[in-house]
Amino acid sequence: MPELLRVEALSAGYGDAVVLDGIDLALDAGDSLALLGRNGVGKTTLLATLMGFTRVRRGTLRWQGRDLARLPPHQRAQAGIGWVPQERWVFPSLTVEENLSAVSRPGHWTLARIYELFPRLQERRRNLGNQLSGGEQQMLAIARALMLNPALLLLDEPMEGLAPVIVQELQRVIGKLIGQGGMAVIVVEQHARLALAMTRQAMVLDRGRVAHASDSTGLLADKERLDRLMGVG
Repeated sequence: MPELLRVEALSAGYGDAVVLDGIDLALDAGDSLALLGRNGVGKTTLLATLMGFTRVRRGTLRWQGRDLARLPPHQRAQAGIGWVPQERWVFPSLTVEENLSAVSRPGHWTLARIYELFPRLQERRRNLGNQLSGGEQQMLAIARALMLNPALLLLDEPMEGLAPVIVQELQRVIGKLIGQGGMAVIVVEQHARLALAMTRQAMVLDRGRVAHASDSTGLLADKERLDRLMGVG
């Protein structure tokens, strides 16, 4: 598969604060990555940097061979990067269907396919964004990112704070998206084993640096190493 994203020697942060230091990452089209680590180690900052919301101090960001660093966030979305932030940011005064249609771009993901993936959104399509439960808002946030028909989907803590039944539903959906192979996916997730079971690659951050990088299967099988990297025990 052709290379989609390459990050080399990346240092970035907010204002004068450096959060990430010396990050290297390569992702092919259709690939998947579990981005793991304890709270506050830079996982969300890395996604925000890919979207253009941080200050890059040094290093390179290349998207499909082109320099990404100078592009503003909206042009990165147009270039094919979809982002689902922790805050979800659904439009509260628009209906579910209006939330989806407002950002729609031509491609595989249409309203019909979204409703097939998320039947609950079809049932709630006339409800306003602020009338949805937390789980439904998360479904809508993911669905809205898909309506951009991205080549890369960034998911920041998609299971956080949700009921177990919703976590299971989202696990099914994200696993299906990754399994189809038409879109690369980076998942930031506190449920490390859940994320590793769905993805091909794994990266663990610690204090803004890469503490570990491997295939997901190998890290999932090494319980002692995984627990140590995640600060368990």
